[in-house]
Amino acid sequence: MTAVLEVTDIRKSFGGITAVDGVSFDVREGEILGLIGPNGCGKSTLFNCILGQLIPTGGEVKVDGRVVTGLRPSELNRLGVSRTFQLLQVFPKLSVRENLILAGQEHQGSMVSRLFGPSDAGLTEAADRMIGFFELDHLASETAGSLSYGQQKLLDAAMAFMGGPRLVLLDEPAGGVNLSMLADLRERLAAINREKRATFVVIEHNMEFVMSLCSRVMVMAEGRVLAMGTPDEVRDNPAVIEAYLGH
Repeated sequence: MTAVLEVTDIRKSFGGITAVDGVSFDVREGEILGLIGPNGCGKSTLFNCILGQLIPTGGEVKVDGRVVTGLRPSELNRLGVSRTFQLLQVFPKLSVRENLILAGQEHQGSMVSRLFGPSDAGLTEAADRMIGFFELDHLASETAGSLSYGQQKLLDAAMAFMGGPRLVLLDEPAGGVNLSMLADLRERLAAINREKRATFVVIEHNMEFVMSLCSRVMVMAEGRVLAMGTPDEVRDNPAVIEAYLGH
């Protein structure tokens, strides 16, 4: 199976503190990889090194075999790498459809072209397909700010998949979502993986969400990879139980 993302010996230090210490892993085409670990273990720093928010102290990141270490987020976006953040990135005064069109335009050029090109950049049809896929049809014309928090999380995830990215990194998609909406979110993410072979990585604290969604799970502790395996293998790993699950 082809590796969409290859991370080799990534390290990141802040002064004398090593936040990420030689992490290596890959993400295979069509895979959902979960990334878990205790607070402060380096998950977010690793994500930010991969996505260009931080420059790694050492190591290499490849997307589809191309070295992308240190590229800016906008450059990675044009290469088909998309992400969500812990804090919602929706535009509250724009409609659901307009949010998706804007997200799609991120893959299609500069800010100038987005500001002065066609109002929908020809993306209305694609936005409506994504609205249907994430079952937001009844909310398409509503402003994002009028949606419930769980609905905004669904929209946020849908925006990350606009433009058919090669790789999506989801940062705590389940955070703050109630149980009813959480089931919808999990089902939609599983469906986009199953039906469109979308490839993505999920950082998440909700263990049940990760274990039921992901085909492989990577556990970090103290800046290093503690374990990697299927959800069952990780759940039964004594080192994981001691470092994380048993807390």
